[in-house]
Amino acid sequence: MKVKKLISLISIELDQHFNITKRRHTVKKNKGELASLIAMIASISILIVVYFLFYINILKTNLALYTEMNLQQLFLNNFIMMSGLFGFFLGAFVLIGEFFSNKDLKVLITLPLEPHETIFGKLFIVLFDQMIISLLILLPALIYYGIYTKQTAVYYIISIIVFLLSQVFPVMTVLLYTLIISKLLKRFKRRELLLYLSTALFMIIVAVLLFFSGNTFSINIENSQELPDITINPEGILSRLAWVYPPAFFATKALIAIGVNRLTWFLLFLGFHMLLFVLTYFLGNKFYYSFYSILSEQVSSKKTEANFEEERWFNKTSNLEKALLKREWYYFLKTPAFSVNGFANVLVFPIMIIIFAIIFSKIGVPEEIFEQILSYNIFIVGMISVLSSSLNGLSYSCFSREGHLLKELKMLPIEIEQILKAKIIHIYQISSIGFLSGLIIGTIFFKLNFFEFLGTVLFSIMVNIFLNLTQMLIDVSNPYLDWDNPQKAMKENVNGLFATLIIFGFLGVFGFLIYKLVPIVNSYVLLASLSLLFLILNFLIWRLLKSQLPTAPRGGGL
Repeated sequence: MKVKKLISLISIELDQHFNITKRRHTVKKNKGELASLIAMIASISILIVVYFLFYINILKTNLALYTEMNLQQLFLNNFIMMSGLFGFFLGAFVLIGEFFSNKDLKVLITLPLEPHETIFGKLFIVLFDQMIISLLILLPALIYYGIYTKQTAVYYIISIIVFLLSQVFPVMTVLLYTLIISKLLKRFKRRELLLYLSTALFMIIVAVLLFFSGNTFSINIENSQELPDITINPEGILSRLAWVYPPAFFATKALIAIGVNRLTWFLLFLGFHMLLFVLTYFLGNKFYYSFYSILSEQVSSKKTEANFEEERWFNKTSNLEKALLKREWYYFLKTPAFSVNGFANVLVFPIMIIIFAIIFSKIGVPEEIFEQILSYNIFIVGMISVLSSSLNGLSYSCFSREGHLLKELKMLPIEIEQILKAKIIHIYQISSIGFLSGLIIGTIFFKLNFFEFLGTVLFSIMVNIFLNLTQMLIDVSNPYLDWDNPQKAMKENVNGLFATLIIFGFLGVFGFLIYKLVPIVNSYVLLASLSLLFLILNFLIWRLLKSQLPTAPRGGGL
């Protein structure tokens, strides 16, 4: 592999991926774009600050508890593992989109590039995207642990490498799986859909295995026989985790060991990742190009058939609203990148909640802390259901997903408000899956009574509507229409980053207010007041959203 060629490929991929040249040209020509960019950066910066202020408190509480139990090393292991698992579940479909659905492959495949060179170039792009997860979850934990335990410079050097490689294992696990499974899918029709579905099945299997591995690393703080053994020899529980997530085990040992042992564990950590790269090299050369060639032929053969479907539907029905809703479902289902991601997003978060609840509940929480948590049960369950439904990827991409079809849609003799209503109904039909699953999971875990359940449902609906309308407002203000890969409309849309930061920033501020208000205000009174407040906010955002649409020039971008 020629390093210069790889660096050139990566630079081209980065430019194409983020539209750097185009954005630079646009900003130079249009000062308004520059002002919008500055405003967006400023807004994101504020949200990041809010997030980290909230997150530092979580780190402080966790590390204090682990220190009290003489399990500081478990703190590091858990956050390394957590960032990796989030990367695995959130990045799987991003990888498929970049490797198998991106139109630039039509060009790359004709160039004098070996399959492994193309793979490593694209792998860098996916890892670059995924590092946002490690940046938000892992890096603050590594820094805070180092400061708290007064670590040396060697710790921070290893921490940087651990951080940079933190997404390699989850991403390359998915990549190796897709390369192997692609060999089996060559003989089937609808290969792209099957690739997405088989990957979803793989994720479910991993989730089930994690679910049943809870006992592997369980600690019962009330067990007087088990706890002394653990506190005297904390290595025991860390060793149990080695097979669950190997890189977290190697990294933790490299970070906490001293002398020659530290070097040994660090080399094992690097060697583990090197093995992944070697496997990718050989499997990529063998399977990658051949599967993509077959996949691209299949996709092109379906385009003509799909072009007539929209017109056929509008001619078949006299009910305009029904036709528009059918259209939303049709384009959603016929594009695997949309449908699989859309359904996965509303299912993955509840699954992850179950997994992490089991994992961390097994560690044990002092009774006084647990009782304090229960006093916020209504709002915690509400936030679980809200997160499960609002992080759907559909709201912030509702117009971006149209791409070039938006021009055609706006030329139809239809009121723009009707289009908006169809999109909202479609979004809530799908997000209700996450909403209900999150609500059921939270109700079971926190054992809500009937009145608590009803109050939580009302409150959650109001907040869910608020967050989804806010995301739609973001997309209608700045739609990403110039994409060459449907995956980009959802997973690589800057509106997604903005929307995610808004959601977590909102939850951070909201969580802090609830933390302060619950001890002094009756929970039911607070719940009713907040539900009314969000009802008013929803009405105002809906009016603002409608007012944004008519200003859009017909036939162009919004």
